[in-house]
Amino acid sequence: MARSTAHTPFLLDVLSRSLAALLGGYALSVALPVLVGLLLPVERGPATVTALLLSFLVYTGAFLWAFGVRSHWRAWSGLLFPALLCGGLATLWLTLLGDPAL
Repeated sequence: MARSTAHTPFLLDVLSRSLAALLGGYALSVALPVLVGLLLPVERGPATVTALLLSFLVYTGAFLWAFGVRSHWRAWSGLLFPALLCGGLATLWLTLLGDPAL
């Protein structure tokens, strides 16, 4: 694995990527299924199960992403920006339209 920058020691790079995978991956694996569960045109039960199954794939992909990109900054930004976007859209949806199942 190539080091992300010449100024970052190897152990700090691995620590940063690990934290990005753990924290950013968790945030993304929570936010994306919530948004998908709201957008699916099915009843609440099947939408919830589908979203929960999707969260396992997203969390696994987050770990692969964090250690597959060139720099640890890209790992953080590639996980946190989509998580913030999905979380913001889900919050906006629930604020403006309310829960469609209720």
